[in-house]
Amino acid sequence: MKKKTIILFALMTILSLAAACTRSASTPPDVTPEVLEQVGTPLPVDQQIMNATMTAQSIIEEFNMPTQIVQNAQGTQVVVTQVPPTAVPSPTPTNAPTPTMQAMTRPQSWTVQGGENVYCLARRFDVDPGDMLQINNLYAGSMLSIGDVLDVPQTGSWPGGERELLPHPDTWTVTPGETVFQIACAYGDVWPEHIIAANNLQEPYDLTGIETLIIP
Repeated sequence: MKKKTIILFALMTILSLAAACTRSASTPPDVTPEVLEQVGTPLPVDQQIMNATMTAQSIIEEFNMPTQIVQNAQGTQVVVTQVPPTAVPSPTPTNAPTPTMQAMTRPQSWTVQGGENVYCLARRFDVDPGDMLQINNLYAGSMLSIGDVLDVPQTGSWPGGERELLPHPDTWTVTPGETVFQIACAYGDVWPEHIIAANNLQEPYDLTGIETLIIP
């Protein structure tokens, strides 16, 4: 009985050792390696601003163009070059050319127009009004009519000093009923022919509808 027990124990030991020998060696569990995305770490904000500033300065030095540091939708500091607008040359103001006035000479005679009198004509033609009255057999206070023909003295000059009554060039505001010749008398030494030429008036020089006149 004792011998059988020893034999049975020996068999069990052998079987145990055989099973241990036939078991495959343990292997570590399969581990699927993880693929990691390499995501760039954004630079600190201070470094972004410094880089952008250096880039802006380079653009300014290279191209002499203004730049601006702005933040895009992703929150990154970027440099924007500001293209200056094309300068549009402003036109050089030019003064309206002053019409060339024909040099006027003292006439031999003159046909009286509306608003004229001896003293107006003497001042315009630079003659003595007394001489003009005498040569035409007139006296101080004589009334003239439109269409009267007066002789104009060819000697002498205006005795009253300055012939100009109003400074000119000027702009005259026309009152209804005025004539070019009457307006010329208001300025003293202005010839009606010059007013006509400066304003491109046509005979019979009607001022109806004209608000202002250029007085050369």
